[in-house]
Amino acid sequence: MAQQGIIGGLICILIGLFTLICTIKKPNFFWENRKALRMRRLIGDKITSIFYIIIGAFALGGGTIALLGGIVGAFAG
Repeated sequence: MAQQGIIGGLICILIGLFTLICTIKKPNFFWENRKALRMRRLIGDKITSIFYIIIGAFALGGGTIALLGGIVGAFAG
């Protein structure tokens, strides 16, 4: 069980870091994606960036919590 928390936490951390880095650097494969373009046209670049930063931060925070919970669970159990 603790391994699932550790692996899930690491995956969430990687997803969060990927989202944050791509939002800041704005590479074409990410920023010109069909879904990103639709959102950018709908609400604008600045609000879309803020939205993606919030998603990345939540994924990073949730992954950190899951990772720490998995590590604590591995030592406790």
